Amino acid sequence: MTEPIEAPFEKTFRLVCRLDDADIDYVRDTAEWIRRCVARTLQLNPSTHADDVTPIVVDMSTRGRWRLMRPETVAEQLALPVPQAAPETDRAGLAESS
Repeated sequence: MTEPIEAPFEKTFRLVCRLDDADIDYVRDTAEWIRRCVARTLQLNPSTHADDVTPIVVDMSTRGRWRLMRPETVAEQLALPVPQAAPETDRAGLAESS
């Protein structure tokens, strides 16, 4: 019969398994998260209407990646201007002018 080896072991840190225990500003109530996100978006971009922003924010609230973020941070991303796509060049027009 072999005897167990008594060796010291390194203690590990406690894993955070719950959002309650995590050191993040998590908003539990989805309606509150939506309200704060829409309010901040309207504050950052006054020309936007709540009727236009709310469906987008509701959709974002169903996605874990966004939902774990502070609603104000999400609103800042949402309020950024969308870059315009460069117009496609007419290849036939370029060939004719060459």
